[in-house]
Amino acid sequence: MKPLSLYIHVPFCRSKCAYCDFASFPGREGEWGRYFEALWGEMEGWRDELSDREVATVFFGGGTPTLVDAGYIEETLARARRIWPFAPDAEITLEGNPGTLTPQKLAVYGRAGVNRLSMGAQSFDDGLLQSLGRIHTAAQIGEAVRMARGAGFSNINLDLMYALPGQTMAQWRDTLEAALGLGVPHISAYSLIVEEGTPMAARVARGEAVVPDDDAVNALQREAVSRLAAAGLARYEISNYARPGFECRHNLVYWNRGDYLGLGCAAHSLVDGTRFSNPATLDGYLSGARRLDQQRLTAADAMEETLMLSTRTTRGLDLAAWSAAFGAPFERGREAALAKLAAGGFIEISDGFLRLTPRGMQVQDAVVLELMEADE
Repeated sequence: MKPLSLYIHVPFCRSKCAYCDFASFPGREGEWGRYFEALWGEMEGWRDELSDREVATVFFGGGTPTLVDAGYIEETLARARRIWPFAPDAEITLEGNPGTLTPQKLAVYGRAGVNRLSMGAQSFDDGLLQSLGRIHTAAQIGEAVRMARGAGFSNINLDLMYALPGQTMAQWRDTLEAALGLGVPHISAYSLIVEEGTPMAARVARGEAVVPDDDAVNALQREAVSRLAAAGLARYEISNYARPGFECRHNLVYWNRGDYLGLGCAAHSLVDGTRFSNPATLDGYLSGARRLDQQRLTAADAMEETLMLSTRTTRGLDLAAWSAAFGAPFERGREAALAKLAAGGFIEISDGFLRLTPRGMQVQDAVVLELMEADE
């Protein structure tokens, strides 16, 4: 059977973080039941169309999936298993906030089949957490990891953020050390992106918050790469680090352009070469609208996505696979651009793969743009 990954969006949160522009809605607890009934109905609607699939990975994202009653997560997985067979080693990730986990919830998640937890830690500095609008403290991160281990979870990720307004290198090092001290096998380290329309963007516009310049951001990123590598967490994607065997298989599906079905509000999908999405608002989703903005990808679309996504990974772009998929060597027409980027220390080609160097990963968008334009 063909593999399928499921992304399931849970758009509820206790309060909105200052930097967040995701589809998440605080204060809508009264609609949890109605939302999951709609989500289960959407899932059932795919039964016949995707009857030849086996679920390889599941990812509950949000919002804060660990905020809602754990029974909703359990029931969602039970219903999914009645529609599709699950691979024996299916990776099932639940995203959550350390401040919303309890031993009782963790027991339900384990019983339901969740085998990977991804916690939004962001920082181990209470002042920075407060400025971000996070609902947990640094101490609660450690408590959540210990609780998860006590419930039988070993595959745990911590999300960390750098380039925060006012954040020093010393604070970032302390956060890295605190995360490593918990012994988790996976860490995601993201640079803050100030998105329009967020409270953080308003603070920056008023001069109340100052984000680091590019040189400072790059220095923070280099510190993460170096320190995490020294601790045995290898970088396998621009923002992701793992011990061997603990790479997030669900995210690798995205970067390798595998098929994934997004369920719920604001969820996006790629199935059999067609992209589509659900309404971005809770009310829009509950109205019954589905499969919006359907786009059948052209060869040019697939080429651009393949280059953009594969070069996010340290594995890089498989040149033989490119030739097989698109009927021509990647290098053809790009010789001058490749030579220039290699001479500048941004890329390297070896063992049949084109890879970005650490320097290239700092400017990945620019490298991809230059390579795409070189073939026009």
